[in-house]
Amino acid sequence: MKLGASYFGNRTLKHVEKDMEKMIQDGCNLVIHTMSEHDITYHAETMIDIVRMSKNVGLEVFMDPWGIGRVFGGESFSAFVKLFPEARQKLSFTEGDINVNKACINSRTFRDKMSQWIDLAASTGADGVFWDEPHLFYGEFTELFGKTRKIWGCTCLTCKDIYKNSFGYEMPREFTNDVMEFRQETILNFLEFLSDHSSSKGLKNAVCLFPFSEPKYGIYEWEKIVKLKNIDIFGSDPYWISYNKPVGEFVEKVSREVVRLCEKYHKEPQIWIQGYRVPLGQEEEVSTAIKAAFNSGVRNIATWCFEGGACMSYVASDRPEMVWGNISKEYKALRKVPEV
Repeated sequence: MKLGASYFGNRTLKHVEKDMEKMIQDGCNLVIHTMSEHDITYHAETMIDIVRMSKNVGLEVFMDPWGIGRVFGGESFSAFVKLFPEARQKLSFTEGDINVNKACINSRTFRDKMSQWIDLAASTGADGVFWDEPHLFYGEFTELFGKTRKIWGCTCLTCKDIYKNSFGYEMPREFTNDVMEFRQETILNFLEFLSDHSSSKGLKNAVCLFPFSEPKYGIYEWEKIVKLKNIDIFGSDPYWISYNKPVGEFVEKVSREVVRLCEKYHKEPQIWIQGYRVPLGQEEEVSTAIKAAFNSGVRNIATWCFEGGACMSYVASDRPEMVWGNISKEYKALRKVPEV
C-alpha cells in the first residue's frame, strides 16, 4: 500500500526535515517532490539534500517537473518559454500562427532541457519521476453570432513537417480527427522519449492523465499510454471539486478504468485525491474519495497536496488542517488493512 502527497513551497532544509517526519507520522510512505525550473536553477544541490532527508525517514520519493515549459501540471513559472521563443507552441488561428507560452514538446531544444531535468532527478537519488498531466494547448471561444472556435497547438514548422510526413498532406487549421490523432501521437512520443531516458537512469516512471478521455485533453485513448514499455505506474486525478462532479461516483468511475487498464498490462494503478481548494464544509469528501479509490482496487493513492495546500494561498483549502486531518485519518486506517 502506497500512500502519499505532493510537497512544494519550502526549500529550508530544517523545515523540510520536520515535514517529512510529519508525513510519516500522518500515515504516508510516499512523497512527490516538485522540481521546477526555479529549483534546477537555484536549488539543485538543495534538492539532493531534500531527497536524502525524505528517504532517510522512510519515504519513497518521486520527482515532478512542476510547470516546466508550461506543459505539465503546476503553478510554477517557466523561464524556458521566455528564453527560447522559437521553441514555443504555435496556435491554429485562421489569421496566422501565434505563439503561446507553452513549449513545443516536439522541439529538440525543449527535449534537451527535459533530458537535463531527468539527469538531475536521477542524481538526487530519487526512486522515480512523475509525469503530471502532459498536454498541448487547447482552448475554445465564442465569436460573433455564437460560433465557437477551437484553438489548438502545436502548429509550428516542426509539427507541420511531422504531420505532413504522417498523414500525407498539409496540416489543417481545423480540429479534425487527424489533428486529434496527431496531438495524441505527439504526447505519446514525448512520454516515450522521457520514460526511455529516465528508465535508462534507473528511475521508475509514473504518469497522470486528466480524468477525461476526450481529444481536447490530448490523450483520449488511455490504453496507448499504459502500453508504453517504460511506464511503470499509470494514474489519473479525478478532482471532483475542480470539475464539479459528485465525489464518490466520479472517483470510482475513473479509478475502475485505471485499474482495468493496469491489470491488463501489468502496471501499477495510482489515483490522485484533491486536497487543495477544498471549500468550507466539504472536508469530509476527501475521506469519501480515498475510500472510493481503495474500494475500486487502487493501492497507490496520493493527495495533491501536503497539508491541504496551506503553504500557498492560491491553492489553499478553506480549512487545510481539517482536510489534512481527514487524509491522515484515512491513510492510517488503510495502513492497518491486511494485504491480500
